[in-house]
Amino acid sequence: MTEFFAQLTPNFFHRAFNYTGSIGDFRFRFVHDDDTTIRAAVYTKLCYEKADDVEERDFPWNDEGVEELKAWLEERFQAKAQA
Repeated sequence: MTEFFAQLTPNFFHRAFNYTGSIGDFRFRFVHDDDTTIRAAVYTKLCYEKADDVEERDFPWNDEGVEELKAWLEERFQAKAQA
């Protein structure tokens, strides 16, 4: 698993309401409005607002949800790396 994704924990998401990052051309965004849901988005090469390949998914903000999020991010990272 990618080192950054492996470090994600439920506590990580208390750092900011909107968090963006990238690994090369693979970009990701995490947003939350409350303490129940994390909305994740992945895309490439452009900013979130301009990207035409945005994929979004909601995850529960708990241990199981963050594990699902990490697996989804890794899957999308590998798929976009091979595209």
